[in-house]
Amino acid sequence: MGSSPPAFRSAAIASGICVAAVLLAPVSFGFVAITLGDAFNRRKKLAADLQTWIGRLGLAGAERRTYRTSVLEGDHAYQPDPGTEKVGTRQYTVQECRDKIAEILEEDERLALRISRTNQQARAEIVDLSGRARVLSIPELLVLKDDAIPKLEQAARAVPLRADDVSVYDSGDAWVRYRQVKKVERKKESFSDKGLKVEEIELLGYDVVEVTDYGVPRREQWDSIDRIGEFAQQVKQAINQANKTDLVELD
Repeated sequence: MGSSPPAFRSAAIASGICVAAVLLAPVSFGFVAITLGDAFNRRKKLAADLQTWIGRLGLAGAERRTYRTSVLEGDHAYQPDPGTEKVGTRQYTVQECRDKIAEILEEDERLALRISRTNQQARAEIVDLSGRARVLSIPELLVLKDDAIPKLEQAARAVPLRADDVSVYDSGDAWVRYRQVKKVERKKESFSDKGLKVEEIELLGYDVVEVTDYGVPRREQWDSIDRIGEFAQQVKQAINQANKTDLVELD
């Protein structure tokens, strides 16, 4: 992909995630449009190419010839012993590597700016957890996906659950009350008239814990987690749709 084409829609440079969006005013260009997904894939390729050429630059600084010699002085000084000579030649010059790195960085910068410009113009509509339709920007959608939704799910899973299989003796609108009873026993040993050891269990009483349980029914928690999951899926579908958005051109 040489020079980058036109019109691009949504996404965030920092996270590298695309989000479904609809440009309010699509722009028509005479070139073949590339999509947001194409742009992110291209930036990944550029990042890999950059590391490759940085590695080549490190190898371009010198050429090496290695060998073993038996003499360091006289007419035959530094003559390689047979079969010991190895010559390493560089494949690229320092300037070739620097030019290629500059080319990669320039293209990557232009793509990043075009993605950022698209994010500022693109909008997407979602229906939030309260049932309200909202039109959000790409950065706002990314905040929902990467920050708000995980926290909502964490909070939903942290809600205390109402105890099951207990004997409820009182209840209210949002609570139930039950008792946990535990026998307190002591083993008592004695000897019979015939000298045999006899063990008896003596009941000392009962330890009672009265619990007022404000937890929610398990199904209520599951329903809440399911709603958050459906909302997260809606945002992901918006992200997938954004991959088809055309990038805007720089002025």
